[in-house]
Amino acid sequence: MSDDNRKDISPFHHLRIITQKDLRSLVPYTPQHVLRLEKAGKFPRRLQLGQNRVGWRLIDIEAWINAPLPKELYRSDP
Repeated sequence: MSDDNRKDISPFHHLRIITQKDLRSLVPYTPQHVLRLEKAGKFPRRLQLGQNRVGWRLIDIEAWINAPLPKELYRSDP
């Protein structure tokens, strides 16, 4: 693969904070469902950025997306 075809990734990629709108484009869950998953410990915790603003670390969301699914989600019978 040549350098021209590679995406430029910032050395600060792991520090990027995404908004709720950005999160919605990556994870097709409603804000209410994301909050339920957070409270259950099944989704990365949000960061309070201001009084009325939250965000998530992109690296945490990417790790969550790439994590293997729990085995109980797979059916054992065909």
